[in-house]
Amino acid sequence: MIKALLGQIKRWYAIPYFLMCLIVTAQSVVYHLNGNTFSWSWLGVSVAIAPLVVFMAIVYSLPWSGIANYIAIPVVAAFVGALLAVIEMRPLPTFYTLFFGLGGVLLYIFWYSDLDRPDNPLLKIGAKLPDFTVLSADGVELHSSAFLGRKTLYIFYRGNWCPVCQAQIQALAEQYQEIQRRGVAVVLISPQTPQRSAELAQRLNVSMQICTDTDSRAAKRLGIYHHHGVPLGILGYGSDTVLPTTLIADENGNIVYADLPDNFRVRPRVQTLISALDGVW
Repeated sequence: MIKALLGQIKRWYAIPYFLMCLIVTAQSVVYHLNGNTFSWSWLGVSVAIAPLVVFMAIVYSLPWSGIANYIAIPVVAAFVGALLAVIEMRPLPTFYTLFFGLGGVLLYIFWYSDLDRPDNPLLKIGAKLPDFTVLSADGVELHSSAFLGRKTLYIFYRGNWCPVCQAQIQALAEQYQEIQRRGVAVVLISPQTPQRSAELAQRLNVSMQICTDTDSRAAKRLGIYHHHGVPLGILGYGSDTVLPTTLIADENGNIVYADLPDNFRVRPRVQTLISALDGVW
């Protein structure tokens, strides 16, 4: 019950928080433009929150831009802004800086980024990958048995809206020839519509197989279904998604590598996957 409630709260957090940061940033800009007396506290508001607004705007409007890799910039800015604010300690701007700036960043890192992933005995290394069915880009149902006979890298990603997923997939695409040279099939699976998957395929322009998990049936079968995992305000993706998961199965369908992160910002590097494929991980 409590876990479900927290999931709902997380879903409601991102967009309202962004809008409040936008309002506060506008207020700080108006203060400076109106020719008011210089204030360290209001400068702290601008330094702490404006970079965060720009970062979040790019993250959600251009999720494939790679901007998610630069989360350190708004984090550092929030700390610097907080230091500036406390020089003068004017109540309202100091509250804005500490609550929306520093507080918001710390919430994002230590609470919002956590996936609350339960232990998953189905996806242990050495276990047989459970059977599941997905939809190919051509609209044909594919059973997981179709991937037997060769090593297969499975990337379960949340959708085109997720900037960290897009950064992971883009990095994989850039090293795709190295993976292909090892005779490995790469399968990308998400609950988004086939039309959105087609958009991703066109942008990547590589021969990775991009599949749709209709009604999240495969995610539920594998124990990686994420109820209320799509932030409020992300349109066209529903409210539920998949917990980001990376698996490598051998020719017989046995799991030889599994990355099940507790933090959605953390994904395996491509070189780690290549090492696992070479058997030296």
